[in-house]
Amino acid sequence: MKFSTRDIIYIGLLAALCAVATTIRVEIPGGAMVHMGTAAIFTTSILFGGLYGGLGAAIGSALFDLIGGHTQYLFFSFVIKGICGLIVGYMTAGYLPPTVKVPVASMGRIVTALLVGAIWTAFGYFLAWWFVLDSITVAFGNIQFSLMTSAAGFVVAMILAPKLQKYFRKG
Repeated sequence: MKFSTRDIIYIGLLAALCAVATTIRVEIPGGAMVHMGTAAIFTTSILFGGLYGGLGAAIGSALFDLIGGHTQYLFFSFVIKGICGLIVGYMTAGYLPPTVKVPVASMGRIVTALLVGAIWTAFGYFLAWWFVLDSITVAFGNIQFSLMTSAAGFVVAMILAPKLQKYFRKG
């Protein structure tokens, strides 16, 4: 697929939104955090589809890790959050950017997509924590923080996405 200038601008804006939203966070002792980056990923993936959502999530999450001093997670975040955005976007809006042919996603599809995205993210970060921290015990203990972040993202996306879909989707 060849990216147009418009595609690159949209993906860049979604990546910036993800990185900035991730700075809205509550630090948890032990290095974990609950943040709004997942809310941005969930919402933008529902609105813009898997390609834009996945690339915006991958680049934005990695950018946050690079700038925020979490470089040990940069590769993991790129892959985990990128796939999360791809999953949520594909399940709700399709792979490609919004078109007139893509209908508004039903609440059932949105809920299912967000749950799958949250489970994928928790599993991915479990593996990342296990690798980086070299402790399966700590990795298991941190799963709750991933799920809390996804829960916050779930609530925000369930409020914003249905209201904003009418501007990006037809149906």
